[in-house]
Amino acid sequence: MRHEIRIVVAAALALSACGLLEPEGPPARTAGELPGGTTPDVPIPRPQDPSTPQDPSAPGEPVPDAPFAGYTLAWRDEFSGSAVDSGKWLVNSGPWKGGVRGPEALDVGGGILTFITFTDDAGVHHAGHITTHGKFKARYGYYETRARFGDSYGQWCSFFVWPATYGNPIGDPGNAGVEVDVYEHREIDGSGWRMPNYVQVGINWDGFGSEWKKSNRTVAHPDGAPLKGEWHDYSVLWTPEGYTFYIDEKPVFRTSAAVSNIAQDLYLTCEVLDHSWAGDVPAGGYGSRETSTTRMEIDWVRVWVPSDEAAR
Repeated sequence: MRHEIRIVVAAALALSACGLLEPEGPPARTAGELPGGTTPDVPIPRPQDPSTPQDPSAPGEPVPDAPFAGYTLAWRDEFSGSAVDSGKWLVNSGPWKGGVRGPEALDVGGGILTFITFTDDAGVHHAGHITTHGKFKARYGYYETRARFGDSYGQWCSFFVWPATYGNPIGDPGNAGVEVDVYEHREIDGSGWRMPNYVQVGINWDGFGSEWKKSNRTVAHPDGAPLKGEWHDYSVLWTPEGYTFYIDEKPVFRTSAAVSNIAQDLYLTCEVLDHSWAGDVPAGGYGSRETSTTRMEIDWVRVWVPSDEAAR
């Protein structure tokens, strides 16, 4: 039997090496598995009640239930207009990594914000990149979004919380801040493993040089559901004790390796870089803005903070 198993494994590896069988990403963890095992003190958000009253700050939208007792809705965007709300977001423009970022890669309609990654006639790749910098930031809290991915090779899309003072000073993440990746999604990694049904969650701190540190994990949906092409809720609970990451309100990773104690901005981004951790850009690019299927869609973004933080 063991000899037969070795033959099967060897055949699969040979097909993978020939490009006839694409390798899948890392094996999924057991549902609910966290570092050290699931413990009773893991905070679980309450399910939302769609029959709640209307929110006067977002006409036509219900007031969502708070995820935890003692938390207040500090900021939200339901993307109910026809353009990115300039009162809530700054749209970044100009060269970025392997392409350019700008408003041409964004579309709002039907209550959805769409990031469209495309390639123009000159061969330049365009991607969307927005932030709340200068408009809203928060310290601690529950940060959540509902997203659907349509990523391709050579690019990735993310939702993260970022400090303007990242890495300054080195060795003091409490005051310098921490990059908190609610998710980073990509189609493939740099070694050829397919990643469509995984996201990377976790934190980075102390810059990106020789002192760079990180605590993260590549995770699947805890119930085994597909991620690419499907709507899911992605969130993080950031407290003075650490961070708990969720998919559809189910915990997938916890870390207390470095806790930021300063207010930080929100970012929603898609980025392009050839021969990168997200693989190679397709030879013909991503198609025009009208034909590209490479995208990230966002239904809403909400930030809940502890009531004592809201009063600061």
